Amino acid sequence: MTWPFENDTKAVIKKLADRSLEADRRRSIFVIITIALAVCLMGTLCFVYSGQRMQTLEQIQGHYQAGCTGISRGEMEELAAYGKFEKWGRTIDCGSVRYQDSVLNISFVDFGMIDLMDYGKITGSYPQAENELCVERMFLEYFSLPADTGQTITLNLGNGETAYTITGILETENSSRVFTAWIAEDAALTEGSLAPYELRFQFAGSQTGDSEQLRMDIQAFFEEMGISEDRTFYSSNYFDMAEIYLGNGLEIYVLAALIAIICGIVIYNIFYISVMGKLKEYGRLKVLGTTPRQLRLIVKRERRFLSTIAIPLGLLAAAAVTLILMPGYWAWSDNIKHGAIISAAAYGVVLIATRKPLELAGKVSAIEAVRAAAYLESQGPGVSRQLHRRLTMPRLALMNFSRNRKKTVVTTLSLSLTGILLLCVSAYANSVDAKEMAQSQFGDRSQYLLQYEDYAGQEFVDIQKENPLGRKLRDEIAAIPGVDFVTAYSLACVEIPAIWEQEPFIVRGISEKQMSDLYTEDVVAKGTADYKKLVKENGILVCPAGDTLEMVYKTSYQVGDTITLSCYNGQTKTYTVMGIVDNVPIGCTSHFFILPEEELPVLYPEIIDFTGYLNVHAKEDGEELRQAVFGAATDKRVDVSGVEDMAAVLKDSLQQELKRDYGILVFIFVFSLINLANTLITNLLSRQQEFGIFQSVGMSDRQLSQMLSFECLYYVGITLLVTLTIGTLCSLAVCGVFDKIGTFGKITYHFPLIQVLLFGAALLLVWAVFSGCAVRYSGKLSLVERIKAAE
Repeated sequence: MTWPFENDTKAVIKKLADRSLEADRRRSIFVIITIALAVCLMGTLCFVYSGQRMQTLEQIQGHYQAGCTGISRGEMEELAAYGKFEKWGRTIDCGSVRYQDSVLNISFVDFGMIDLMDYGKITGSYPQAENELCVERMFLEYFSLPADTGQTITLNLGNGETAYTITGILETENSSRVFTAWIAEDAALTEGSLAPYELRFQFAGSQTGDSEQLRMDIQAFFEEMGISEDRTFYSSNYFDMAEIYLGNGLEIYVLAALIAIICGIVIYNIFYISVMGKLKEYGRLKVLGTTPRQLRLIVKRERRFLSTIAIPLGLLAAAAVTLILMPGYWAWSDNIKHGAIISAAAYGVVLIATRKPLELAGKVSAIEAVRAAAYLESQGPGVSRQLHRRLTMPRLALMNFSRNRKKTVVTTLSLSLTGILLLCVSAYANSVDAKEMAQSQFGDRSQYLLQYEDYAGQEFVDIQKENPLGRKLRDEIAAIPGVDFVTAYSLACVEIPAIWEQEPFIVRGISEKQMSDLYTEDVVAKGTADYKKLVKENGILVCPAGDTLEMVYKTSYQVGDTITLSCYNGQTKTYTVMGIVDNVPIGCTSHFFILPEEELPVLYPEIIDFTGYLNVHAKEDGEELRQAVFGAATDKRVDVSGVEDMAAVLKDSLQQELKRDYGILVFIFVFSLINLANTLITNLLSRQQEFGIFQSVGMSDRQLSQMLSFECLYYVGITLLVTLTIGTLCSLAVCGVFDKIGTFGKITYHFPLIQVLLFGAALLLVWAVFSGCAVRYSGKLSLVERIKAAE
């Protein structure tokens, strides 16, 4: 508001700000690029995250919601004809077979199931005859078979060695040695099987409804159609795991905050140098009557103008990148909200970053401004007062390097932060071993794991009655050359009605020796894991598996609580929680409940052998050992997996994660280079008079080139020094934290020499380019022109 007795200077302020922007285009371009890059990166992170959430939600909503098994074709047609299904499909599970050192999961699926489960595209045609087959492309590649339809392959699917013609190739990505094979419906229908089908479906009109209400509606539908509860199942992905899969985006927001901080440092330095370079101009304006408030308004108008251009530019670039990375997954509602937050955050960073330069512009006096220069700061008592010093090129470069310590600190800080982050990410990448990571999560650090945990409920109990993992198989595997020893663990399958009706839970049965070896004091979070005490007092151990038990099943236990186990033979027994323990891997999954081994026969007296896991240990793995282990497990119900298969999957996921991390580092490095370039170019432009004076008293072009080269080299040297010292300590701390987590296995620190050399080479390249350009630019001006330069 302008009072009647005041002059309206808005037009003058606008004209001065516009002239300032026009006169200092380089500064304006650097600021716009910096803000736009920061907004682009923050926007890309948030927009891609929204797109991934949208994609995940679409996959979850497109996933089947429920199904029923053990139904006949007549029942299936009756269910489908009722009109309650939006999408549905049928399948017949034919078990699995061994093919050399791999596993083939054999089944029949119709096209409705392929679409419902999003299995992928088929090249060729689906099998129609009993001797036809559809396999994954990765299966053919793994065994070096021609990736063509029409070839034959010999398999034993339970009816002896038979030649099958490959009519279709399933186009899916698969880094494990467990492959999918589809057969014709007639081939899947075995004699005497009256109800072989499994039906999965999406309920009509369920996309916008409440999930709990949907479950109740499906349950009522099953009851109406006469499908018993023991034949029904519900998708845990759809009903229970959505929150886990979607995540809370915390890591995205932390990264965005880090980018904003780095952007703020760069903007602060650019504006600070710009204001210092214009102090003479501001001093003249003050002599002419400009008030401190008007000087601040000039700088405010500049930053507002630059932000108005840069922020929308960055958002548009982020939108373009997102549409390229995730076409078809643009979440308008989320992205508008993210765009508004990012815009406000970016402008807030600009306001904070320019606050100090703003105050400096308002406080300048006319006398101080006459002596000011962009590279000069008031000299403190630390500056030498010696009258005679040896003026070598490195010493002259160091004197200029230390003139404006604040500018120097900010520039080296942005570069050093990039180096520290690079060292942390690279050390993590070099130190985490996918094989060791897989080993820590696979069995009890074994090479191979045999189990039938894919079965559940009554099927699991029925298999245990004729346990295929019994003593005979154990002795046979132990006798294989190269096998050091085999460890066995007992399991039982129960229900816990208090948690979830008709949901099967696997309970571990741990022997006294295993209890003392595995569940040591550092594993027990609360209570006790004393075996004899557990047996005597009907005790049970609970493993929350992080927060999985609470997140998935909405329940938690404390020492002293009771748990009632319901067995499939009709028996029930109540146990008291006597200990809360961390997860100790012995198989392929975590188990929430652990009992003394001698309690399992109490629950199932009809079962003789409760072995559920066989872990095969060997010092050296190889194809011969793999073939022998797979060949020993002839029962199709036994699943055999190797640690190498899991390592291959983990390696792929680690590579994807590192690509994202290195991409973010590239953006941060660009910020730092902009900051360095702005500092060096400002020094070069504002010191032409000084260079002219130096050369008028005898400094040669070569000496000038050396001095400028040393100035840039000091930035490079300090950055590398901080990277190699503080960065190394930080990288050691990061690897130590991941090592303590345990999920990544035993992490052995490896210094990222190659990455550091590349980082150093990039900095030296900047040094070389600047040195050459600086000398060429200085050579364009005559000695007289440089000495006469006012600024």
